[in-house]
Amino acid sequence: MPLEGELGHPPLMSILCLIASLALLLPWEGIEGSLGASSRFSWCALLWVATLSLPQAATGTARWTVGLGLGLCVLGLAAHLDLASGLSALEVWKIAWPTLLFLFLLPAAAARAKEAQRSVQYALLWFFLISGAPLYAHALEAWGGSELPRWFEFIRSASPLDWVASQQGGGGEDPWLPLGVAVLLFSVAATSADGESEDEPEHKK
Repeated sequence: MPLEGELGHPPLMSILCLIASLALLLPWEGIEGSLGASSRFSWCALLWVATLSLPQAATGTARWTVGLGLGLCVLGLAAHLDLASGLSALEVWKIAWPTLLFLFLLPAAAARAKEAQRSVQYALLWFFLISGAPLYAHALEAWGGSELPRWFEFIRSASPLDWVASQQGGGGEDPWLPLGVAVLLFSVAATSADGESEDEPEHKK
């Protein structure tokens, strides 16, 4: 089997994410002025965690492993630039190790959900726990000027995307709750995939 057939084609979203993240690393005056001294690793991590964790379509040959390889290369370059700009290795590592776990757990959960034909269920969980809560909270705070209730603050703080975004300003929040959400999504998708594979032989009988 040719290599292309084994790996599949890189998803379009991964290619767009690659272009956007590389643009953040270029020494352009406009980018330097906008990002300031914030970690380039955290900005690129935000793009890649959001992109690679997206629910996958039930049909198609593209696989998340291709996008993951591209993302790890970009993040390695971003980490090098952060170190060169004066950030300590410990500061970069505090952002890097939870990000790497997110990049393995969430895309793997999306892929397993696709195999088990549970993409719709994963999409609902992804929107509620990963992207929806931070976006809705930002809309209420920035546009509506509303104060968030404590229970909604808790849901937002559980989002891996919210945690990665908080690191751009040097946030010191612990990643344990977002990591728990990532493990939960992976466990649910893996359990669904295992149950589907066990039921298939019985159906054929």
